[in-house]
Amino acid sequence: MKRNILILSTFLCLACGLPLRAQADPLYTLTVVGAANSEAYDVNALGQVVGAMAVGNDGHAFFYDGVNAIDIGTLGGANSVAWRINDSGTIAGTSDTAGLSQGFTYAGGVMTGVAGTRSAHDINNAGVVTGSAMFENNMGESVGRAYTYSNGVLTNLGTLPGADAWSSDGNGINEAGQVAGTAEVEGLPGSPTQPFLYSNGVMQDLGNLGGIYSNAWAINDLGQVVGSVGLPAIDELPYIWHAFVYSGGILQDLGSLTPNGLSSAYDINNLGEAVGRADTDAGSRAVLYANGVITLLESLIDPVDGWTIENANGINDLHQIAATACKLGICYAVRLDLAPIPEPGQGFMLGAGLLVLLRGRAFRTFLRRKEGSAKGLVMFHARA
Repeated sequence: MKRNILILSTFLCLACGLPLRAQADPLYTLTVVGAANSEAYDVNALGQVVGAMAVGNDGHAFFYDGVNAIDIGTLGGANSVAWRINDSGTIAGTSDTAGLSQGFTYAGGVMTGVAGTRSAHDINNAGVVTGSAMFENNMGESVGRAYTYSNGVLTNLGTLPGADAWSSDGNGINEAGQVAGTAEVEGLPGSPTQPFLYSNGVMQDLGNLGGIYSNAWAINDLGQVVGSVGLPAIDELPYIWHAFVYSGGILQDLGSLTPNGLSSAYDINNLGEAVGRADTDAGSRAVLYANGVITLLESLIDPVDGWTIENANGINDLHQIAATACKLGICYAVRLDLAPIPEPGQGFMLGAGLLVLLRGRAFRTFLRRKEGSAKGLVMFHARA
């Protein structure tokens, strides 16, 4: 019996050890989707990625179609950037024109300016765009305002109550047409800002945690908003902010990784997972916010490859992440994909099979030794 127990223990250790090694494998694989000196800002449900890449001394919006990174050009100026892409592959971004900046959409190989706008920051699957456009306020002044654009109609979303002289900007839009963004408010010098949620014709101030600069960057289909929330100044710091999530009427600080460290969340999927960046002892790094935990994305890829992941800007419901990673001093737009779960190896299957066999043999030996002793059998069944 002792010999059987020793053999069982040995194979139990072998069987348990193999799954632990599998769990220690990288959780994400990294795919370069842009040329040298590029950044990724969003990834859609098809795994297509958008961002910006260096073209000479300029920066151009690009689109990764799953095979190639395509320079989608500009509206006539030097620079452009693609901020978001919907699940149909339509892109929203901002481009220089002959003298100004303008929001654009890109679909079917054609870049189209969104008339009357100065930026386009997001687009939902219905093709509704949000960003910033110039409108007149109540005093006849031209002021930047958050907008929605659909079927040729540009709608002014206004700004927060009591701040008509100040600007607002739409940064994210969900499938219900709710918009999350940032609005300037009157108060201390320096144009303090507040995050807002626009829903059913009403712009709601989401508040802050005592600081003067807060921004909302994205919203999911559940109405959850993420961004950076202002905190009270610490020591000699003029301001500080942390990543936040706004859900169910509550604004929650997602924290940071170091004392007094800054953090921000730039996108959130419909599973409640958010991505962004946070200060570390080695500098600012890309992070994943999930289940109340902040995790460095670098810790979820194979360290042998030598990448540092500087920023993460987009995440879809398949857990794919649009990020910017650097190696040997050069940064690239990348996509992170969940690594496939490894199949159990032959050693594991053999160990598991022998474990079952030996457990059965030990159990039968135990029963034979208890035969003839009714008291022993009764006690055995009682414990079972």
